[in-house]
Amino acid sequence: MKIPKNIESHLFKKLSNLVSNGKKERMKRLLNSCDINRTLIGDLLIRSLICQKYKINNEEIRFIYNEYGKPFVENFSDFHFNVSHSGEWVVCTTANFNVGIDIEKVSEIEAFKLAKEFFSAEEFYDISNMNSDEQINYFYDLWTLKESYIKTIGKGLYTPLNSFSIKKESRTSISYKHIPKNFYFKQYNIDPNYKLSVNVKIN
Repeated sequence: MKIPKNIESHLFKKLSNLVSNGKKERMKRLLNSCDINRTLIGDLLIRSLICQKYKINNEEIRFIYNEYGKPFVENFSDFHFNVSHSGEWVVCTTANFNVGIDIEKVSEIEAFKLAKEFFSAEEFYDISNMNSDEQINYFYDLWTLKESYIKTIGKGLYTPLNSFSIKKESRTSISYKHIPKNFYFKQYNIDPNYKLSVNVKIN
């Protein structure tokens, strides 16, 4: 969902009362008001979906975390979710299996340099054969695809971005190496200035 640039103080206070104390503490550590708002809205989106699906009150929701910090919903092992935010957007996805989502606002970056530093040799080769505009666009395609996979497996930065390779063959065709075959990728066009990718593991 697209979020407002500002949230009125009285509304922010009311909404903040709906999240856990742990989430409130995390929000206090954020320096940017936009980051605070995005974090709050992301949490509320998931809470709303949980309440609707399981017909429970918000106060009954308890989040637990794996050793890498990925959240799960206590007592609902079949409910998997992930949240991402960037710029004006907060997005989330849910599934019966492990799932990950990533959204990034496309901006002017040194795509060639960043790809060389973070991506696999195969991915860097693909980017190096593009012009500068294509490099930026393709970089964000790969970045969101790779981040969505990392978020699905739930190990965060413990999985290096260059330890697996992804290739976008066409608008709808995505191939990959060093990723199990039961992981699936999909991209969505919700805004011309953003890239959005989702990954799911089918057990």
